[in-house]
Formats: sequence, structure tokens, C-alpha cells
Amino acid sequence: MRKDYKIVVADIDRTLRESPDQFGDVNRRAFQALHERGVLLGIASGRPLWQRLTEHAKEWGLGFEFDFLIGLNGGEVFDAHTGITKSLNPLQPDDIKEIITKMEVTNCNPFIYGDGYMLARWDDELLRASAKRNRNEARIAKDVSEFWEKPVGKILFRTETEEQMKEVVEPFARTLENDTYFCFKTAVNLIEFQDRRNNKGTAVAEYCKDNGISLDDVMAFGDAENDLEMMKMAGYSVCLCNGMPENKAIADAVTEYRASEDGFGHWIFDHYLSE
Repeated sequence: MRKDYKIVVADIDRTLRESPDQFGDVNRRAFQALHERGVLLGIASGRPLWQRLTEHAKEWGLGFEFDFLIGLNGGEVFDAHTGITKSLNPLQPDDIKEIITKMEVTNCNPFIYGDGYMLARWDDELLRASAKRNRNEARIAKDVSEFWEKPVGKILFRTETEEQMKEVVEPFARTLENDTYFCFKTAVNLIEFQDRRNNKGTAVAEYCKDNGISLDDVMAFGDAENDLEMMKMAGYSVCLCNGMPENKAIADAVTEYRASEDGFGHWIFDHYLSE
């Protein structure tokens, strides 16, 4: 394996941590060691940039800021060196209306990200838990038409159980995919819709293009379906051992430790920074 990758980019949830307040010392030291070597570092999330992505470097005690941030599964790209944020291919109102209207038969509560808040169709425990977990405001739509008043980065649907997602919601959602939008799971009980042109891989490619870096010089870490394209396009990819089978199948390596055990950091020290 090469030892001279110019970029290391990692998903956050279930890749760098398995709970919102968890980030271990091994991960911290690994990022710091990579930074000292001059590696460009980025994090890529399904969450929007405003949902604490800009705060993680400080929260985790890194002592420096990330070189780039990717939000909304590739719908947002922030370059820290230029201060420029690019918004890429949001879902349009007609598509939002179509998805939410057709998904009503699944009895799942849809929610979208507004400017600094989550908007849901109704109040339930899943919404309250998400808002508490991510420390953001949750609002309830007065009318369903509020969902398609303007373009949005993505639409999310949660289920109460893994079985409900696997047996009912996911099979139906897959039938709605078309040339404009598609869906993917980011957890066993969470499925999301977004513009087909967007994914974390295209966002990393956008950052690389702007900075004159080859995709062959990228190392990517992930665990879930929304990380697949990022892992495929990278010169080298690593899946967390707690990741989905699809990710393990396409990865160049799988960590020995889970995200909750600082799997990212251990792998960096044991396999990449080792002599």
C-alpha cells in the first residue's frame, strides 16, 4: 500500500464514532499525525454543514481546522482555504412533492433540513430523538406543501424498527427511483432520497478538481451505503468492521476495530503510519 496519499476523508457517524458525544484519543492522535505530515483532511456527512460539522475539529480537540467539509451526502462542499461553500444539485419542488406524496403509503414521517432546523410532517419519538441527538430545532409543518416550497438537499424517512425498513419501506422506496433521484440507507432504520447526481464521491471529486489533486491520491473511510461512491472513487478505501456488507465488499481494507473503539485511528497507526 502507498504511504503518500494527499487526502484522507472520512465519514463521521459509525465511522469516526458510534454516538454523537464519542470521539476517542486514538482517532484524535491519528488526525494530528496525518496533519503534521501535510495530508489534507476532510470529513463527509449526510448532515448539513450547519448541523455542527464546522464545530467538530474544535469539539474533538484537534488543534486545527479540517481542510474541507462535505455535507448533505455531497450536496455541500466547503473549502476551508478559500472559504467557499458550493451547493450542488438540490432536489426540486416537483420531485419533493412526488416523493413525499408517494411515500405516504408507508406511514413514515418525512423530514427535511431547513435553514438551521429540521421540518417534519408530525411529531413523534423518532423526530425528538434525532433533534436531541444532533442538538437542533425540530419544527412541524402546518401543511404538507411546506416541504416543497423550495429546493432541499434531501428527504429522510425513519422507521421504528429495522424489520419495518427491510420488509416494507425500503422495497417500496426503491420502486420510486428514476433518472432524477434515488434512495439509499444510511442506517438500518433510515432511508434518504436525493438528486442522482449527488454523492460524497462527486463532492470529493469537486474538491480535488478545484485543488488540482488526482482522485488516485485520496484515501476514504466509510461504513454505509451513502459512502459507497466515495469509497469507489478513492485511490484507496477502508471500511469500518461495523460497516455494511456492501461497503466491506468494495473496500481495499476493513478495520480490526469498530468505530466505537477508534477503528479509524487504530487502522491509520497500524497500517498507514507504520514503518
